[in-house]
Amino acid sequence: METMLQGLVIIGGLTFSLAASLLIEELIFGRIVRVAFARRPETPKHFSEHEQKN
Repeated sequence: METMLQGLVIIGGLTFSLAASLLIEELIFGRIVRVAFARRPETPKHFSEHEQKN
């Protein structure tokens, strides 16, 4: 029973540590990551096809 409780404490501690690190990372780098992976507006296809014909 004591071993099971120790395992539960270890798993809980690891889970809490991971959750806290992800939260801190999101608070610090969240905007930077969103800007880096933001979708750029696509150029309409008819403009690119028109340019290729000229």
